[in-house]
Amino acid sequence: MPTQEDKLAVKMLVRARDDYQSMRKRMDNRLGRKADGTAQEITERAFRTEDALMFQALADNAREQERQVEKQLLSVLKRFPVYTAYLVHVKGVGPIAAGWIVGEFDIEKATTVSKLWQFAGLNPGMVVGQKRVEDGPDKWHFERTDTLVRGDKLTPEFVSPFHQRLRTALVGVMADGFIKCQNAYALDYYYPYKARLEQEENRIYGEEKAWKEVSKARRDRAAKRYMLKMFLKDLYVAWRTLEGLPMRPPYYDEYVRAPELASHRA
Repeated sequence: MPTQEDKLAVKMLVRARDDYQSMRKRMDNRLGRKADGTAQEITERAFRTEDALMFQALADNAREQERQVEKQLLSVLKRFPVYTAYLVHVKGVGPIAAGWIVGEFDIEKATTVSKLWQFAGLNPGMVVGQKRVEDGPDKWHFERTDTLVRGDKLTPEFVSPFHQRLRTALVGVMADGFIKCQNAYALDYYYPYKARLEQEENRIYGEEKAWKEVSKARRDRAAKRYMLKMFLKDLYVAWRTLEGLPMRPPYYDEYVRAPELASHRA
């Protein structure tokens, strides 16, 4: 079974890959190059030939480091049953997305799927806000307050209630991958949910508009979040099963749907 050291290795490799990618993108942009290495349509950036070659070499080196890190990440991921037995079979989940999932989620602490949703910034409900309290130079702790904040938004003066980089990796990258490859989650959840919101006349909680009245981009983001929640629901079951951990059904299934079904049977 994988150890905490294995999990830390995944986390380090994913973040190292992000660092190299960020450096490569910044250098390419300054050189006027696209992600594939071809030239952008700009003329204002001019360098001496020897300097341009030096900058290109730095960018190319960062690109090669990205590739090497991805190879190393794949070899470490193979130590995790949730990757070899489940994630590798989900179309649209590559080694980088799998690395974020394996490296950042703690499936032992995630006793319910709702905890995965909250950690990934997919819970629009209210949660107890926390603040960072300074104890002295380089010393601090988090302190729970009596204030409720949105579980999927940043609130001034409060600690983020979710993992910001993880949400970017899932919502900003992996969700688009699901749609691009037209996997089952996109077909079964993203498109139907977006179509439903286009016709939804009920008012959005706390707002004056109905979903049908908001922008297409907002409905698109909402449909992506719903698709990811359904993916994480399946991941929760698969992962907890592989680890031999007990599972609880989602709140709606346990406290709303089950009583409704029981009353109908009665």
